[in-house]
Amino acid sequence: MNGNIINVTALNTVINSIFRAEEHLHDIQVAGEVSGHKIAKGHAYFTLKDENCQISVTCFNCAKTYIPKDGESIIAKGSVDYYAKGGKLNFNVDSITPIGKGLLAIQLEMLKQKLQKEGYFDEQFKKPIPPYPTNICVITSFNGAVIRDIKKTIRRKNDLINIFIKDVRVQGAEASKDIIKSLEKVDNMGYDLLIIARGGGSAEELMPFNDEALVKAIFMCKTPIISAVGHETDVTLCDLVADYRAATPTAAAEYIAYDTAMLKEYFVAVLLKMGKIVNASVTDGERELKNKLNFINSQMKLKYNSNKYLIEQNLTKLSNVVKNTYIAQEHCLANKITKLQALNPLGILEKGYWYMSKDGAPIASTKSLEVGDNVSLQTRDGKIKAQVVEVENEI
Repeated sequence: MNGNIINVTALNTVINSIFRAEEHLHDIQVAGEVSGHKIAKGHAYFTLKDENCQISVTCFNCAKTYIPKDGESIIAKGSVDYYAKGGKLNFNVDSITPIGKGLLAIQLEMLKQKLQKEGYFDEQFKKPIPPYPTNICVITSFNGAVIRDIKKTIRRKNDLINIFIKDVRVQGAEASKDIIKSLEKVDNMGYDLLIIARGGGSAEELMPFNDEALVKAIFMCKTPIISAVGHETDVTLCDLVADYRAATPTAAAEYIAYDTAMLKEYFVAVLLKMGKIVNASVTDGERELKNKLNFINSQMKLKYNSNKYLIEQNLTKLSNVVKNTYIAQEHCLANKITKLQALNPLGILEKGYWYMSKDGAPIASTKSLEVGDNVSLQTRDGKIKAQVVEVENEI
């Protein structure tokens, strides 16, 4: 009888070995409802139950997977473990997926990984957001509270930004197609910035912003895009591909609405500073110019004093050359005047000679005269009109 008696350790060891050997208890998925969920030192502890039974669950490092709430239905993946020392049965899980969202979440994660590998989320392709936009276009529902919040937030600080609205559906099966068509249209309209905005909602309601075609349309846009979809904890594929992700639509408005009053103060301060710099530069320039002029004057004085004697000699030589040239030209002019006077007909008349002409033409021979011709005789002090009464030719 003593051979059939074992201690607790031996019993629990046997039980533990049975659990370890049973393959159906490892890497299994169990569906149930969460109860008594709590987190301690980074690990989650709760009960997973259905209408008939329950089992204790431990999720080590629970931050790496989905964290459920009490009353929520989940699928827990893990292995059954028997804790021999404490004699307790436990289900240790590695991952948790909410029921109803499990397949959708898996598909979304696979699409995310695919697009990430293809480079759609790479930082190198993101366009810079202009710091001072003038014309922006908000792609959202015209009747929602989102556009009112964006306008109110921007106008609180800025009255210069022109806000245009492209009305689209932001929920439902056709929402992503509607947004894509709007993007293709407004991308070529010269806006400085586009904002895709929508308020919070359930995962299903935000699914249009996880559409693969929409991600690619955003990636192909030439205009910088801000994604402002859902609440701060909601992250869509639209957020990942956009050039900037704002936690909420209001946060997007705060991000782009530069304060015009502060900007004006800044420009005034810059202009005043530039004025001081210009004035200082002018003053320095005047001082430098004055110094250079004084230097030039001093150098000219030194040059003049050192070459004064040479300059005076050259001036004397120049004066003599001019004087001699003047005298020579004066003599030459006098000689020419004398020659001209000798050739002057009036000078001949001074000697008692007469100048005779007929009909304005000079008479050089008696052969050109006949009795009765009227002639004109001119001497130094007057003229005489006469008539020829006789002509004698000596030859």
